[in-house]
Amino acid sequence: MAEKTIDLQHSNFPWLRLEQKFQFELEDSFYWFLSNLQIHRFSFEHDPNENITKTLFVWLPYNEWSVREQETLVQSLTSLAKTFHLTLPPCKWIEVKDEDWSLSWKKSWKPDPVGKSILILPAWLDVPEKFLERKIIRLDPGSAFGTGSHASTRLCIEALDNNPPVGQVIADIGCGSGILSLTALKLGAKSTFSVDIDPLAISATKINFALNDFSENLLNVFLGSIEKIESNMPRKKIDLVLCNILAPVIKLIGPSFEKIIGHKGKVILSGLLVEQTQEIQEFFLPLGWKVLEIKRKDQWALMVLTLDLP
Repeated sequence: MAEKTIDLQHSNFPWLRLEQKFQFELEDSFYWFLSNLQIHRFSFEHDPNENITKTLFVWLPYNEWSVREQETLVQSLTSLAKTFHLTLPPCKWIEVKDEDWSLSWKKSWKPDPVGKSILILPAWLDVPEKFLERKIIRLDPGSAFGTGSHASTRLCIEALDNNPPVGQVIADIGCGSGILSLTALKLGAKSTFSVDIDPLAISATKINFALNDFSENLLNVFLGSIEKIESNMPRKKIDLVLCNILAPVIKLIGPSFEKIIGHKGKVILSGLLVEQTQEIQEFFLPLGWKVLEIKRKDQWALMVLTLDLP
């Protein structure tokens, strides 16, 4: 429960900010929950030196959220945590002046090395000298999920880093901030077809693409899901599908992977809890797929699939 619930009817501040510490594995669930509520003014703060918790910030208009609605929001976050057998610490409600909510969280975001050769760099910072040899991905994620800090995203980046997709055509389903598309391109991919059902994610992907000075023909980005890739991809099919989304969505679109994948192509699935890997394997086996590899980080897992062709 919150340390203090503010009576918005008597507040002289235009914004109310919720600050909630939480464990890393809850980020996906919190993101989807807030997005489904049409709450878009939120961010996740992460210190790369601290690998256990993050902080969720949510900015709410003071005249639109009653005391009861505040309490309901906190209770919903608490209930989500309980499904993972986790407990949230007390949150804070803070009255704030009219500020640019999308900028205020940037103060504590730091350069973040991932894998052997990648550096996720806030777009507003210079490259630290000790990271000059790394491949730099400049990122301004806005309100779209994907700063590279979440275990499922790091698993994907590390998989790409360990087996660079040189010359390959990539599909990025649920592209978020575009971080996986950008990583693939930095590691030598020929082109990417990136889709997301969230217009904010599409906007963020385009912005981040521009920040990294790629040739315009390398990125193809569409609002939608796998059907947009199928209708827009080149005659040569996709070599590698990146799909960092939750297990129920993976099962929903999984039967369509075969429509876009090329001969000997691979699919990288992330966003899976370790306990869901058996379920996902059993789902894809009758569809003609075989598992090449499973990687784990914290409570999250990554799975690499390919069609089991004779």
